[in-house]
Formats: sequence, C-alpha cells, structure tokens
Amino acid sequence: MSHKTQDRRIIERYTDQPARMPAALRERIEAGWGGEPVQLYAMADLDESMALTERWFAVGPTQAATATARSDGSWRIDSFERRDVEAVRVVPGLSSTVLLVLGPAGDRPLASVRYTHRQRRAMDNLRFVLEAGADDGASGTDADREYERGVAEPVREAQALVGGAGRAVLWRMLGYLAPYRARVLAGLAATAFITGVSLVPPFLVGYLLDEVVGPARDGLLPIGEALRTAWMAVGAMGLLYLVRQGAVHVSWKQLGLLGEHVARDLRTELYEHLQGLSLSFYARKRTGALITRVSADTDRLQAFMARWVVDVSLSAVTLAGLSTVLLNLDWRLGLVMILPVPLLCWSIFRFGERIHRLSTRAWQKWSDLTDILSDTIPGVHVVKAFNQERREKRRFDAGNDAAMNEFNHIHRTYTAFWPTLMLAVLVMTLAVWVLAVPRLLGTPGTPGDLTPGTFVSFLLYMAMYMQPIGVIGQMAQMMNKATSSAHRVFEVLDTEPEVRDAPRPVRLEPVRGAIAFDSVTFAYDGVRQVVKGMSFSVEPGEMIGLVGPSGGGKTTITNLIARFYDATGGHVLIDGTDVRTLETGHYRRQIGIVLQEPYLFHGTILDNIRYGDP
Repeated sequence: MSHKTQDRRIIERYTDQPARMPAALRERIEAGWGGEPVQLYAMADLDESMALTERWFAVGPTQAATATARSDGSWRIDSFERRDVEAVRVVPGLSSTVLLVLGPAGDRPLASVRYTHRQRRAMDNLRFVLEAGADDGASGTDADREYERGVAEPVREAQALVGGAGRAVLWRMLGYLAPYRARVLAGLAATAFITGVSLVPPFLVGYLLDEVVGPARDGLLPIGEALRTAWMAVGAMGLLYLVRQGAVHVSWKQLGLLGEHVARDLRTELYEHLQGLSLSFYARKRTGALITRVSADTDRLQAFMARWVVDVSLSAVTLAGLSTVLLNLDWRLGLVMILPVPLLCWSIFRFGERIHRLSTRAWQKWSDLTDILSDTIPGVHVVKAFNQERREKRRFDAGNDAAMNEFNHIHRTYTAFWPTLMLAVLVMTLAVWVLAVPRLLGTPGTPGDLTPGTFVSFLLYMAMYMQPIGVIGQMAQMMNKATSSAHRVFEVLDTEPEVRDAPRPVRLEPVRGAIAFDSVTFAYDGVRQVVKGMSFSVEPGEMIGLVGPSGGGKTTITNLIARFYDATGGHVLIDGTDVRTLETGHYRRQIGIVLQEPYLFHGTILDNIRYGDP
C-alpha cells in the first residue's frame, strides 16, 4: 500500500476532517487566479470563537487565498498578491495557533487563520513558502500529497507510540504462525489432552472417599477389596500424571519454540525491509528507536508468542473444562465460582488498558536511553576531545533514572492490582465453604446431597480453577506490552521506500558517466527547496568541483546523482537516461563514491576496502 493511500486513510479515520481540499473549491480558486495552480494548501480548522470549522488557506506561484465555508454551502474566497506580503507571524497557544500574514505597515492583515495542532505541519509549509517570497519555494510540489503527508505524519508517529488497535495487531502477529501450522495444531491437540487428563485425578479422589474409604470404614466393603480398588485408583492417577507430563513435553516442544521462529522471521523481514528503505526514512527516524525495534521489540514478541500460545490456549481450555465439571459436581457451588469470572476478566481487561498506557511511556523513556547510547558510543571521539565524559554520564544517568521510574510505576500498579484480584478469588473460596459446611453437616433446611468425596473433588477442582485466571491476568499485561512492540515493528514494515525501481528498469552496460541536470528542483521535506531549477552537464572523464557555503546543496547534488533521493522537479540524466528509470542496484555498483563522513565497519581494513565487491 502506498504512503499516499495510507495517509488519506489515516486522515479520514482519525481526524474526522477532509483528506484534501474539495476539487470544486480548488478549481474556483485557480480560476480566480487566472489559471495559476494551487501549489500548497492547509485547513484552518478553528474560527475566532475556537469552534471547529472548515476554512482553507491556499498558496500559488504569485497569489494566495483563504476560502471560508458559508452556511448555505458556498465559499467566500479572499485572494491577495504574494508580493504584498511583508511578514508572517505565528502566535502559538496551548491548543491552537494563529497565523498572521501581514502586508504594508498600518494595513489590516492580509490573512488571519487559526488552526489546531493537527494542521501545524501543513501550515508550517505554507508559512515557509510565504516567507520565501513570490514565485519561490513551492514550484513542482504536489499540493494534495504534501497536505496529506503534513496531516497524517504526526498521527502515524503517535500510532507508533500508543500501539494501535490491539486486536488488529494481535491477529497480524498470529499470522506469522501460518508457516508452522502443523506444529501449532499438534501443540494445541496436546494442550487439549493435558486438560482432559488433568480433570481425572480429582474425580478419582472423590470416588475413593465416597465409594471406597467411607464404605470400608463403615464395614460395608471388605478391606481387601477396598485396598485393591484403592491401589488401582492410585495407580491410574500415577499413570495419568506420567502421561500428562509426556503431553506437556510435546506441547512445550511444539509451541514453546514458536516464539523463537516468529521472532527470527520478524527480525529477518524487518532488517531486510530496513535495507530497502530510502535515506529520507533514516533522516526522519532516530537510530536508537530503530535499533530498539529490531532488538528489544522483537525479543518482547518472542517472549509473548512463546508463552501466549501455550499458556492462554491451555488456560482457556482448562477454564472451560473446569467450569463444566464444577457445575456437574454441584451446580450451586459451581455458580459461586463461575458467576464472578466475567467481572474478574473485565477488571483484568481494564487493568491491561492502564498497563498499556504506562508501557507506552516506559518504552519512550527506554528509546530515549537507547538514543543516548547511539549518540555517544559512535561519537566517543568527540566526547573525549571536548572532555564531556561527565556531562554524558549525567545525561545517561538522567535517562536511566527516568526509564527506571516509569518501569517502577508499572510494577507498583501491577503489585497493587494483583493482590486485590487474588483477594476476590479468596472471597469466592470462602463463600464456597460458607455454603458447603451446612450441607455437609446435614443442617435442616439445606440440601443434603453433598458428600465429603464430592466436596473434596470440588475443592481440588477449585484450586485448579485459580491458576488459569492468574495466567490470563499475567498474559493481559504481557499482551499489552507485546501489541505496543508489534505496532512499532509493523509501522516500519508498512513504510514504503520513496526511491523505488521502475516496473521495467533499464540497465546501462557500462555507464559512460555523462551527467546532466535538466531544471532540477529538490526539497527534502517536499517544500523547502534546496536545489531550484538547476541545469548543468558533465561529460565522461571530465573532473569538476562543487564549491559553495555549507547548506548550498553540494551534498544534495551528489545524493541526486547516486539516486539516494529523487528530484521533486526536472530530470537527472545519466548517459541521456533519466536516473529514475535505471535499475538502482546495478547503477550504483558502477559508481565510485567517498562519503563526506567516512564510516568503517567492524572488521579488518581489507574487509572495509572490499565491502563494495566482497
């Protein structure tokens, strides 16, 4: 899915605002400008009373306009000449910002628009273009694309932090189990077998007490026959325990290794995808955050998949089986145990939502700590050259303490909730005893059909009942952490490279080296142009030098020749062929390049020299 389609979907789903300027309005504005195109636009979504509204601000080559919706559905369009703009002022606020476009001194503002933070990036682009002057700064831009990107990018970044829709992410994670379908089915079959076998020993205990021990003590059953029956039951329990452990081994063998396989597949797919992304992606992302996604996030998913498939499947089947058995043994006591379970699960779900929010904050602090490491370790020469070791230690300690405080907050919240939940379970246990004791003693007015053996079996099943509830509670916490990690991983996997080969790329064999720039325009953010209408040519074998101030575009020209970025306007030609039509890998293998900031991989000097052609 292209970023363009994703951005539109994000705007429509999360902002409840139009994903682009209405086509009819855009045509009216351009007609009023004598056919000049709308180069950039943004929506001023607040009126003077701070109420949500729909008001558009558009910029063209020589003119700009605001369009305000009337109550009858029509538009009031107010245009002004860009050459009349003397200054642009921004008045920030807590929940909104005002953009003032000022004309000659003493005149009223040419435009005054108020907008929420969601429109900030799109408005910043307009402000830059207006400050750049008339007929400058926005030529060659795709207005719809820049608006979609400006509004959707903050939402996408926020999604990477909050974790997105849990169920959708969970189902996507489970999709990575598809290649191991046979292993999953075998493991689940073993899990179901474990549950069935585990339900038999408590029943045998109740049978022994009511049908063997009781009659033998009352003289109704010969001791020899009672012993034979008892030893058979004990032997059956021992055999069942042995078989159960064998099934547990099969279950852990089949399901326990799934987490490692899934984590390996995710790391492989993620790293391979990272290698294919454009340099613009790495310019927007922090190195520490990307390292965390490949390492810590996939490791967390490994732990989740390894335990979740095993523990949750076993707990769910066990809970269903135990509920049925408890109701069959004694429906009155069984209801005491079963009816509160939905309330317990609801409280676990709400607790999981809170843990999810806390985990998001903790992950951000951890990512910040990783960023400090990714800055200081590669830049240790700079740190030592300026004698900043103590400063960096203080910075790391502050980040480390911040991360520790967030994780401690999670632990305090968890340890406060879990004993309370267990107390509720203990109250359920106490309620069972309160209802059972009068029946065991045969108190008048109570049902007398509860035998000691049945009650002992019930108690054993009840003890088993607590474990799956506890596992579900623990897994709720783990699932929220895992879904946050999974969303951050999928956010990278869903990012499309901005530099991609054409459907049928061309191979130049060999590349002669003729370079031509034909009215090339380029902006790293799509708006702020670094290269503007540049044209020149270099013949094969000709040596040239690019001289200019820092930020003048020298590195940018090199990046465009190597196709690290694509020009936003014009054409970069190699041997007369547009570089965008070439097979990128084959083309770059024929380029010799020394980077502005040399980087050495770990290994020998020979390994680094031979890196381009191992």
